[in-house]
Amino acid sequence: MKISAALALAAMIGSGPVFADPPSHAPAHGYKKNHGHDHDDDHDRKEQNKYKKDKHYQGKTGAVYVHDYGISAGRCNRDEIGSVIGGVTGAVIGRQVADRDDRIVGMVIGGVLGAVLGHAIGDSMDDRDRACMGHALELGRPGVPVEWRHDGRHYHFTPHGDASGGCRTATMKIDGRKPHDVLACPTGPGEWRFRRS
Repeated sequence: MKISAALALAAMIGSGPVFADPPSHAPAHGYKKNHGHDHDDDHDRKEQNKYKKDKHYQGKTGAVYVHDYGISAGRCNRDEIGSVIGGVTGAVIGRQVADRDDRIVGMVIGGVLGAVLGHAIGDSMDDRDRACMGHALELGRPGVPVEWRHDGRHYHFTPHGDASGGCRTATMKIDGRKPHDVLACPTGPGEWRFRRS
């Protein structure tokens, strides 16, 4: 009886799944080593991280940026912009340099926001809002809206095509109200000023 039980057990084990060796091109057989790629995984990771660090965004005014602050995804990250600009205000933000050639953030400068967008709106906007607009003008694709929220308001800023002299037209809509068409013109690398269109 013990022999038949042992044979039955051996038959069950023998009929289980059979695991084959991985194919010759699989990493377990040294694909990298066999095909001239003897770098280790740490080296590959370092190269990928270097690429991420070296990614730059070319602005419309010629300024180069390390971060897009969500602009390419259709949003503006006010928190990230706020941590970068800190206590620096106004036109200085557009001129401040993160590295030797890398601008921190684009900026709408000048005190004409109230005249262009209406005083109630223009007066409630802060430097982060100006940076969101400036960065959208720098990096935003024509017709693609950039959105953000501030003090209970929902901003919807859409840069459009290029106008003469390097200027860009744009549309600002706040809380779904009637949109305001604006004309923004560069005044320096990373700096924009609104004009009446």
